[in-house]
Amino acid sequence: MKNKIFNIAIVIISSVMLLYFFLYKNGLNQLISVIKIIDTFWLLVAIILMLIYWIFETLIIHELTRLLFSERKFRESIKAAMVGQLFGAITPLQTGAQPAIFYALVERNIDSGSASSILMMKFIIHQTILTVYSFIIIVLKFNYFKSMISYLSYLCLFGFVFNLAIILVAVMFSVNKNFTRGLLLGILKFLNNIKLVKAVDGYKDKIEKNLNDFHNNATLIAKNYKAVIKVAIINTIQLTVFYIIPYCIYRSFKLQSASLWNMLAAQTLVMTIVSITPLPGGIGGAEGGFALLFKAFFKENIFPAIVLWRIITFYSCIGVGVLFSIHLPKNTIKDDEIF
Repeated sequence: MKNKIFNIAIVIISSVMLLYFFLYKNGLNQLISVIKIIDTFWLLVAIILMLIYWIFETLIIHELTRLLFSERKFRESIKAAMVGQLFGAITPLQTGAQPAIFYALVERNIDSGSASSILMMKFIIHQTILTVYSFIIIVLKFNYFKSMISYLSYLCLFGFVFNLAIILVAVMFSVNKNFTRGLLLGILKFLNNIKLVKAVDGYKDKIEKNLNDFHNNATLIAKNYKAVIKVAIINTIQLTVFYIIPYCIYRSFKLQSASLWNMLAAQTLVMTIVSITPLPGGIGGAEGGFALLFKAFFKENIFPAIVLWRIITFYSCIGVGVLFSIHLPKNTIKDDEIF
């Protein structure tokens, strides 16, 4: 019940933010005026790119899963990808995506150790590509955007360090069994101290078993470097597809003076800001970052642009993700599968 209330609250807060952009500075009238002249072809391209983004997300999960389960069907990875999109959208820093995908994988008869290793490798690859991608863009286009945001250097530095730190912790978790064991036992001890977990000795045995499975599977995946490179390439294309969506929205407004490269760079920097915004869906950071970096391109159409961008890239994940999560069992995973 608490989780449902939390999720509903997140959707309400996000909707209020959207409503704000409708009403602020006559945004609703602006949106209506834009819709009257909008180029539906470019808007359709933006929607198709979002669909392609979801397909690539499914492909990434599918490719990593097939390294351990060769008979895995593509359609079985679709649900995992979409519930991940939903819970990533409604939780701070997308922290709900991994557990949601974990539940969806276990539901399809994948053991918890394998599911954990699949998700950890996916996370490390994604964060690495995201960090490298952002670093390249920052180096190449920093001076261009610095004139728009005087404190851009601080945001970029903080975002880069934050993502790099996450990668280092994830890698340490994957390759250092003692580190992982100490962390899990520390969490177990804390849960025992606050009376949420009893029979600690029994959990310790389960942690050791699942830890061995996790590291063995993670090592197996990492050694298959061709598949890892393939996933990294897919992830890079996926990010690029997502970053092009604002340009399509821009062209749908029948504007064409801005270059695709500059707008792709702007979107990359927006996502750097979103990654350090500790609110579900990057609420506030996403809209504010988009307004700061894209105002020079959209000018008086910036508020309708924000609304369309959030509908396509954020609310669509919630709407479609809900459809896939409706039949997700509430009690799929037992306590002894968690550790």
